[in-house]
Amino acid sequence: MMMNRFAVFCFLALLSATSVDADRPNVVFLLSDDQGWNDYGLMGHPHIQTPALDELAKRGLVYERGYVTAPLCRPSLASLVTGMYPHQIGIRGNDPMLPAGTNRKEAKYRAISTEFRNRMTAPMREFPSFVKELKKSGYATLQTGKWWEGNPLDHGFTDAMTHGNHSRGGRHGDVGLRIGRETMQPIYDFVDKANENEQPFFIWYGVFLPHAPHNAPDRLFNKYKDIAPDEPTARYWANVEWLDEGCGQIVDYLKQKNIYKNTIFVFTCDNGWVQNPERTNASIRSKREPVEAGIRTPIFVTHEGTIEPARDKTTLASNIDIATTILHACGIQPPAEMTGLDLRDPEALQERNRVFVDVYEHDSDLDQLEDLGSGLVARVVIDGWHKLIARPSGSELYHLKHDPDDRNDLSTQHPATVQKLEGMIHAWMNEEAAQ
Repeated sequence: MMMNRFAVFCFLALLSATSVDADRPNVVFLLSDDQGWNDYGLMGHPHIQTPALDELAKRGLVYERGYVTAPLCRPSLASLVTGMYPHQIGIRGNDPMLPAGTNRKEAKYRAISTEFRNRMTAPMREFPSFVKELKKSGYATLQTGKWWEGNPLDHGFTDAMTHGNHSRGGRHGDVGLRIGRETMQPIYDFVDKANENEQPFFIWYGVFLPHAPHNAPDRLFNKYKDIAPDEPTARYWANVEWLDEGCGQIVDYLKQKNIYKNTIFVFTCDNGWVQNPERTNASIRSKREPVEAGIRTPIFVTHEGTIEPARDKTTLASNIDIATTILHACGIQPPAEMTGLDLRDPEALQERNRVFVDVYEHDSDLDQLEDLGSGLVARVVIDGWHKLIARPSGSELYHLKHDPDDRNDLSTQHPATVQKLEGMIHAWMNEEAAQ
């Protein structure tokens, strides 16, 4: 009798757990790579077509004034995962500085590069991760596309395309970069497996688009070649639509499987892009810079039937909020180190209405990571419509409502405002350092 009761108890407990898991939302994180903040149909671009993202955004909560935490890929992605700023986690550049005199043509170059890359990515294991939290809570978690921090399986992913082995040439995604450009099948297979296991899932779609190379299929390039001002721009626009197609294919597959309505979609970009009209695959005044074209991005959260659709044209949102948002949406308490807000709570964002950005050089001196000024290009605070770019050489002030492309420096005209915003940056740095 006791064994029978125990068996019944175990069965009911399992049934209850399965039911809870079935009710927990799936999450699809859509991450654009190198895209201008206004290069979307939903943001009013007159030519670029992004119907899939437009439709998702229409059914979700959109923040037009979203910002990255860094205008460079690796620190931006690491910040998204950890919910912390680049200066906090020491992930500030894409690549490590190698010893002086290191020559790529030497036989020992691969060994030296591997040693420094292993050293560069090792600290990531020490920091919180919303992916780790999802895994601990029973989620199946898939990595595809961009990933800089070694083997994704060491960072909370149960499944991964990227191997991340630096000795095998792993840098920023290796075979994972095939997603969206060559195949979508790994995502479909993962969804099917999670479905069979009655397990909620998370998908990291860090697609390598519209990032260069701008080599979208001719069927897309031909749509833009006669309306774009130049060929490099036409090829970039074609890559943007290529990004959109992949996002639409994920949505369509989840609808076919009847799980779309139990899925939250979160969209953002890692950094901005303005196409160089004279050179294919190159940007001007955007990526790696603290200007609006480098750090601004639309951010939206869509959960049809759960999140009320709305479009916010003024409130400031940040990629620092994404980790917190995803965990709260999945019923998980974020780690204390994650200081972002829940994007589903516009009132909280309106009350804060301030965002910060770190801007560092492309390569990091691994011996100087304790020095928060090493490799620093600028820190940025945007408070309402005021924007301060604080460089080591001095500060620049802009009023974005009247100057949305931050061209007119007002710092000499409004020294009191400059001082106030510089104080916000100092307080931010002191507050983050104390945590």
